[in-house]
Amino acid sequence: MKFIPAVHVLDAGLLTIELPGDGDALDTLRLRRSVLEEQRWFITEPSEFVDSLELQKSLLADLDRSANSLALVGRLDGVIVGVVYLQGGRLKRMRHTAKLEILVHADHRGAGIGKHLLAEALIWAKANPQLEKVGLAVFAHNARAIALYEGFGFSREGHRPREYKLDDGTYWDDLLMFREV
Repeated sequence: MKFIPAVHVLDAGLLTIELPGDGDALDTLRLRRSVLEEQRWFITEPSEFVDSLELQKSLLADLDRSANSLALVGRLDGVIVGVVYLQGGRLKRMRHTAKLEILVHADHRGAGIGKHLLAEALIWAKANPQLEKVGLAVFAHNARAIALYEGFGFSREGHRPREYKLDDGTYWDDLLMFREV
């Protein structure tokens, strides 16, 4: 399925949402690393991150080739500040589903970039005849992200208490959410 680039005017500048280009693997990899280094939004710790430029290129190419998957980048005045992934199920019994992941650079959160990336990804998912369900996992204490997802019609489908244990001995719960498209 084709994706038509979208342009949004934000207080922070002009946001263009489009498919990643051939040269965008390094910038999307850097964005992932910067978000992981915050150690607040994903379970992977920086020392556990093993992606390389070649793996990122391969991921973007795989998503581009897959009829039920999508990667979009958000460029603020030409610079990648956000990315959204819809990774469709590979197995026959899972091809109707996609897992959602959004990353926005810390300096640009709160400007509407994640909201616009999510909106464009869901428009694409709704138009995709293979997809019926989009799911995600989010830390249960991430109220801002949960509110965003609920605002787009996502429902809670599962709660995994004490799913992640931090170095200081505290635990974080995981919340599973989904939306039919």
